Amino acid sequence: MRLRTHIQISMAVVLMVLIMSNISIYFIFKNSVITSEMNRLTYKTVNTLKELNTHSNLSMEQVLQAYLISNGMIRVVNSSHDPIIQVSTNNDYFNIPSKYDDDQFEEVVQYKDSMYVVVSIPTINENGAIVNLQIVENVNALFGNINELKWVFLYTTLIVIIIFSLTSRFLGRMILFPIKRLTQTMNLIEKDGSFEKILITNDTKDELSEMAMTFNRMITRLQKSYIKQEQFVSDASHELKTPLTVIDSYVKILKSWGKERPDILEEAIATIGAESSRMKYLTEQLLLLAKSEECIENEKSKVNIVPIVEKTIRRLQQAFKHEIYLKNNQREIHLYIHEPSFVQVLVILLDNAKKYSDDDIKVELKEREESVCIMVMDKGIGIPFEAQAHVFDRLYRVDKTRSRKTGGSGLGLSIGKRIVEQHKGHITLESVEGCGSTFTVEFPKNGGVLR
Repeated sequence: MRLRTHIQISMAVVLMVLIMSNISIYFIFKNSVITSEMNRLTYKTVNTLKELNTHSNLSMEQVLQAYLISNGMIRVVNSSHDPIIQVSTNNDYFNIPSKYDDDQFEEVVQYKDSMYVVVSIPTINENGAIVNLQIVENVNALFGNINELKWVFLYTTLIVIIIFSLTSRFLGRMILFPIKRLTQTMNLIEKDGSFEKILITNDTKDELSEMAMTFNRMITRLQKSYIKQEQFVSDASHELKTPLTVIDSYVKILKSWGKERPDILEEAIATIGAESSRMKYLTEQLLLLAKSEECIENEKSKVNIVPIVEKTIRRLQQAFKHEIYLKNNQREIHLYIHEPSFVQVLVILLDNAKKYSDDDIKVELKEREESVCIMVMDKGIGIPFEAQAHVFDRLYRVDKTRSRKTGGSGLGLSIGKRIVEQHKGHITLESVEGCGSTFTVEFPKNGGVLR
């Protein structure tokens, strides 16, 4: 069922409930007013009957004359349905049909164009015969008020129906128009593969505007992700194509000259081995970058990172033949981490510092109230300001020629950032070209989330 139909059915149900409520209120009010009038006349009839029994020295007609009402009559009806005594201020009331009943009754009767309430109570007259003492009252004014109320309810209901119809159409347009635009935009995206956004014509800050803005933000993120993915595929293809081209070239040289020229054979073997190692390293880095967050999350534990940092620095200092200084005045700093991934972040940052700096490298540990900071500082060539926003992108390199010399793949910092984010941490860069760079990694304590 379409949403427009849902809205129309819902509005129709509400309208029906309102109409039924109006009808119920009308009939309840009508019955209440008539019942109240009958009770009043019944009370008057009972009092009249008491007076008849009390004043035995007066005739029945005299007593009835004393209790006569201005807009009605009092009469005594025998078992033959004939009135034997009638008193009234208006002789026209004598023409109202009468009836006899052994039981007390109250009813509303219509005579000509007028409405009357009749209350009848059986009693015994002075002759010992059972008769009905009846009070008849003209209630045209009362029914006039009831009819006025009926018309008020009728007109009100008609106005409400009109308002509900207009409101239903307006709500349908107001709610469905943005949804229709969203559907059209999504169909266009599906058809053309484009990243179309919804045009927001007014800033109403309602749920529909929020939905449109959320959709636009999602499209922006998807577009950025798509562009990065295309760039990644392009760069990865290029990175893998280069060593394959070199290997293919040397294979052809070997086929032509390898058997006759030992020097060419040795050069080819060395080059093919180096390029194969480079391909293996690049492939491993790509696979590592794709490692799922759940895998790391399931292997986390609370560890003291101080000995881990010290051990990693000693190992790399020996391998790099480079001085690495650690600044730390605490023996225990505990973090909830995946230890191999944590070590890999250190290796990535220290390896990056070593590649672009001939001076000493400094590492500093700082424990804060809710987090732990690790800073890796070098005094190398630095990173240009315009490139700093991209250093964590996959396969991005500030200088592709220089990176190939240093053996960089453009994946290390991207992997490091991903690992830090999987630990709900942050990694930032401060760099001045020609003065050096400082990478700061901040991990939350106990695996929490940084504010």
